[in-house]
Amino acid sequence: MSMNKDRIPARVLAIGLLLAFGIFMPLFVVPPLEDVVRQQMTISHAQAALLYSSPVAMLALLAIPAGFLADTIGLKKSVGLGALIVTGGSALRAISSEYPVVLIFTLLYGVGLALCFPNIPKLARNCSSRQRAHFTVSLFIAGVLASGGLILTIARPVMYPLTGTFQGVFLLSTVPIFVALILWWPLISDPPREVVGVGEAGVDTRELKTVLTRKDLWLVSVFFSLHNFVFYTFVGWLPQYLTNIGAGSNSSGLITSLTFWIGIPSVILLSWLSAKLGRRKPLLWGSSILLIVAMYAALLINPTLSWVLVLFAGAANAVRFSTILSLPVEMVDPRQAGMASGMVMSVGYIGALVGPLIGGIILDSTGSYEWVFLSLVIVSALATVLVFFLPETAKATD
Repeated sequence: MSMNKDRIPARVLAIGLLLAFGIFMPLFVVPPLEDVVRQQMTISHAQAALLYSSPVAMLALLAIPAGFLADTIGLKKSVGLGALIVTGGSALRAISSEYPVVLIFTLLYGVGLALCFPNIPKLARNCSSRQRAHFTVSLFIAGVLASGGLILTIARPVMYPLTGTFQGVFLLSTVPIFVALILWWPLISDPPREVVGVGEAGVDTRELKTVLTRKDLWLVSVFFSLHNFVFYTFVGWLPQYLTNIGAGSNSSGLITSLTFWIGIPSVILLSWLSAKLGRRKPLLWGSSILLIVAMYAALLINPTLSWVLVLFAGAANAVRFSTILSLPVEMVDPRQAGMASGMVMSVGYIGALVGPLIGGIILDSTGSYEWVFLSLVIVSALATVLVFFLPETAKATD
């Protein structure tokens, strides 16, 4: 395979990046506005956490069917439908200040997220060789990280004063995915580009059974769940924690955004290094150990030191995230990539639902962040132990 044929087409890469950027912005807009949302709707910390974590509950519930759907009808239709639902659900959140209504449309947004995100690794694999798939996934993850970084940076100091309501900010956060949706249907073919050994082969129920009974995929799924418990709880409650220890409401969002900004170069550079070394597990070891230290250090910092903490925690989270997403498509036959990614995400995003919700319950019960971060130390330690049992999937490249 020539180098030219091994590269993802520029059109697919650009629209895929915009899609990855757009589908997560409506999710990460919630943490910097948590106090505003909670006060205006008169809800608890746990209820506010559901507006952040309930979309990933839908991701956990529907990731396997989403992968199954993509393997059946193709990426263009399944991802395009997901983008349409993301746009509608996210925009409709802006029509009400009643908690049940906002929650219902947040869940609808989550359905669209579930149809789109599990198929990003499959999109990367459809357009790249196995050796380059990890790097291509990392590029799409960079789009997700840029989305989180930007919305955390501007939601509170720019978008909220501009609109005057959290509903207005929710509506503005829908613009990128709306643009991606408009571009997706006329400009993306199906399959986006078929490389050697990759195609839309349909679904074989025997292959689905094979995927669901693989112990190594279950280990990756549990590891991803532990990762998401830490990441989503950390990002979800960090802005309010920083405000609690003396940071301003505007600067707390900016500090938290570094979790995402530092992740972009970290993911791209270390993914390239991983490909050259032919190893994935050193990235998982290093990031997992670093997160144990970072989650405990969060209890000891002041607003000034928080900048340093977030840089290290953000790099570790981003590298581990992109590495995990690459594992299932590297472990299975290309025909099973959608199902394998769906399985890992289905189990993995249970942690993203449970973590922030537990954090909210702890805050409602104790009013203290101490056990929020201590729970993240414990889960990070469990994840580090689990690395022992994960497969090494990488192969050295020239």
